[in-house]
Amino acid sequence: MPRKSRFVASAILATCLTLSACGSADDEDSLTGAFTKGFDESWNSEFVAGCVTESKKAGATEADATPICTCLAKELDKSLDGISEKMNPPEAKLEAASEICLGEL
Repeated sequence: MPRKSRFVASAILATCLTLSACGSADDEDSLTGAFTKGFDESWNSEFVAGCVTESKKAGATEADATPICTCLAKELDKSLDGISEKMNPPEAKLEAASEICLGEL
């Protein structure tokens, strides 16, 4: 991996390890399900925006950070279990998602 890509990947990984978020899916017809669905959608967009912002502070460009942050949100959404885990993602799940997304570079 070229030196610049390693720096960007490291910056994004470090950023994502410090981020937290929220979400889960229930029956969408129930009040809880509707809340959870909205929460998941909001979590995804807020995670990507926060990840890109923090990655830029760490020296990545928006163009480099956006696809990785989007991939991380997608992978985390698949692996995190419920709102409480999205509020405080386990480090092991963050690292697993990072390996998947950074492997796609």
